[in-house]
Amino acid sequence: MFVAKIPLIWRVILISMLGVLAWLIAFSRIVLAVDIQTADGVMLIMAGLFNGVCFLLNTGYQLQGLIRHRMKWNVSNTDLVCWFCLLSAYGSTMWIQYRLQPDIADSMLLSFLIVIHSIHAIRFTPVVAISLMAGGSMMYALLIPHQTNLFIGAYIATQQIVLWAMGMGVLSELLEGQKLKSLTAELTLTQARLEESTRLEERRKIRQDLHDKMGHELAAMNAHLQILGRKLPDDQPEHLQAVSDSCQRLFSTLSEVVGELKQQTSGHFYDHLLEMIDKVPGVDIRVDSTPDLRIKDAVIASQLLCCIQESLTNILKHSNARRADIRIRNDGDDLTIRIRDFGDSVALLRPGNGLRGMQERMARIGGSAAAEALDGGGVAVTLRIHRRELI
Repeated sequence: MFVAKIPLIWRVILISMLGVLAWLIAFSRIVLAVDIQTADGVMLIMAGLFNGVCFLLNTGYQLQGLIRHRMKWNVSNTDLVCWFCLLSAYGSTMWIQYRLQPDIADSMLLSFLIVIHSIHAIRFTPVVAISLMAGGSMMYALLIPHQTNLFIGAYIATQQIVLWAMGMGVLSELLEGQKLKSLTAELTLTQARLEESTRLEERRKIRQDLHDKMGHELAAMNAHLQILGRKLPDDQPEHLQAVSDSCQRLFSTLSEVVGELKQQTSGHFYDHLLEMIDKVPGVDIRVDSTPDLRIKDAVIASQLLCCIQESLTNILKHSNARRADIRIRNDGDDLTIRIRDFGDSVALLRPGNGLRGMQERMARIGGSAAAEALDGGGVAVTLRIHRRELI
């Protein structure tokens, strides 16, 4: 319960500092046990330093990879840097043990030089990681000239597995937190589109009610006035003509209001696009388009915005890109919208990650959607629709 209250970043720092402290304890014992005036003593100290360098190198390498991939972790049994650092650390520790031949207490202290590296085994699958830690512990134990060496090896292996499990727990919490951020961003985008769709639907309903109901009543009133005018004598009162003129003006005003509401419903496509991308966290999105771009058909505009939103959502979920570009062009007889990211993932091209949904949306409005992996890295999604569909 107490550990759970410690912020995640401080837990990472704490584990790293404990590793450094354990190495310092083991290294100081080496320095005290050897004669630095001899070549053998210098080599033993250099081996201890090399062990610490491997620990720092592997720690920095894995943290740098985690940051570079935007907190996404890839388990890999073929990570050469990680293998090099771990095997070098195990080898240097076994060589020190072999050359020093210390007593059991010092052998236990030297085992810290193995245990601290188990945190890096989180790069591998559990089977490979546990096999590596157990095998390394037993090989080290066989170098201890004591009848209880196998028990010592089991104890060292247990320490390694405990530290490895702690690292897996911290990593899992870190990845879950990042996943939660991604889902929150996706929810924010979806909520923004839902609010926009609700607003458009409300205006469409108001426009339709004004046109169908009030327009009908005004048309009926105008018809009755015309009938009444035909039944009255030619010298009909002036106020009847005034009422008829007012009715005509009101009908014209209603038509203007309905037309204005229709324009507001379609609105500025460019403005709606900017409102949407402002809600995308962690990615610098640049739009290359004319600010006065309008798409009169509200259904088409909504479908295009939904496809752009799906592309941005996939970038958040499957790419480590920190930048994305949206380019809108009139390409001959077509309107082309190209969304590309500058990451190094091609997960967007896998079926079921939104591309099929975008293709179905575009097909419903007479357009198309396609995706391609770019040579320089990243993925580009192209939406294309004939301009006649926009009129």
